[in-house]
Amino acid sequence: MKKLTVRQVVGAGACDPSGGLSLVGALTLIEDAITATMAQLKLDGFTVRREYGALMVFAKNHLRFLEPIMWRDIIKVSCFISSQSAARLNVDVSVKKAGKIALYARTEVCAIDEKTGRIRRMDSVGAGKQVHVVRAPYDLSWQSMDGDGKLVDKVKVCTSNIDYAGHTNNVEYLRLLLNTFSLEKWRGMDVHELQVAYLSQSFLGDELAIYRCDLPTEYPAAYDEVFTFKRADKDVLRCRLNYWFVDADH
Repeated sequence: MKKLTVRQVVGAGACDPSGGLSLVGALTLIEDAITATMAQLKLDGFTVRREYGALMVFAKNHLRFLEPIMWRDIIKVSCFISSQSAARLNVDVSVKKAGKIALYARTEVCAIDEKTGRIRRMDSVGAGKQVHVVRAPYDLSWQSMDGDGKLVDKVKVCTSNIDYAGHTNNVEYLRLLLNTFSLEKWRGMDVHELQVAYLSQSFLGDELAIYRCDLPTEYPAAYDEVFTFKRADKDVLRCRLNYWFVDADH
């Protein structure tokens, strides 16, 4: 299998208060597309854990909105592997609306040994001839994410934040991050780009400190912010969020 493609309608549960596809909705869509593709290749987390004693984890995630995606839009979601190395796969997700790419994402996936926590070679978890690399139709350049900034919140990892592997789910970090915004700010956010580096794991009961660093931008309504999640002063996650703020009341 070279590419998995499905058509779907954007549901209300995936949208923000403005009716557009939310960050959480976009990340959930991307995660679902990737896990479905990996399942077709027998490289999904459940299979790899059962047969090889390893966990499939996201190391990086990068997405960019190119066109608005709204509630009830009909979209075409395609997922494929754009590059492969000995220890990592880049899995791309292209979301088209009316024939044009409206959202594009690239996720770096690797396998970690369940007992030692060390990175495993992809061929040690069953990645073989069934993996076909497809040339990416869109390029995403990774940007630096320096600066801890100021403490904006402290949160505790709860039961609903945990995934099948026993650590905090990738999408849950973004829920925790968005909780640091006011409702007014969240309602007026027009997100352009998000990039996330998952640096270490966190678990049930852990306390996470969230820091924000504001980077300079050319326009007053444009925001470029770096967020860092720390557990006992160790970086767990770092992400960079680019968005415009449009006053929802004007």
